[in-house]
Amino acid sequence: MIELKLKRTALRWDFSFFAVLAVFFIWDYSGFGFAALGICTAHELAHLAVMRLFGMSPDSLTFYGAGIRLSASTVESAPPGDQAAVYAAGCAMNFLLGGVFLVAGEGRIAAVSFAAGAFNLLPLGEFDGRRLLKLLLISRAAPENVDTALRICGIISAVIAGAVLFKAGGASPTFFITAAYLVILSAKRL
Repeated sequence: MIELKLKRTALRWDFSFFAVLAVFFIWDYSGFGFAALGICTAHELAHLAVMRLFGMSPDSLTFYGAGIRLSASTVESAPPGDQAAVYAAGCAMNFLLGGVFLVAGEGRIAAVSFAAGAFNLLPLGEFDGRRLLKLLLISRAAPENVDTALRICGIISAVIAGAVLFKAGGASPTFFITAAYLVILSAKRL
């Protein structure tokens, strides 16, 4: 792992990130690899912008094979509304960029951005959707039931999303591999 320190924030690049990136660009005949990387970067920058807006700072930003993880202990100790704003910012950016690309006539890049936003809203793993759903459940359910409810919702939503995308023929193999991995992890914890 490569690590740099920028003020109080650790920037980390795991070997798996470079491996996935290399494979992705080797097999990317569509030319959308750089667009997807830019869309993912904009997603994380939106989280960072809202964090800074609320006076929070990230502990680390880690690039690994399954994506980019932003860790910030200051977010978890913030009021629920501030947390929700931070967690929703990345997906909101994806949907905003998708709209901009759509208006600009770049339908395929718009689809990538919309898909990234929707995928991140799935209540799986460390995705934004799981964090948002957890905030909602914590305020309404018994604490001992929250983790089980999150896992069940994640599994159901991933299976439904996978079935819809498979039927439509619109998902990349990467989506199915990532979703299957996250579903298996969630199911093992039930």
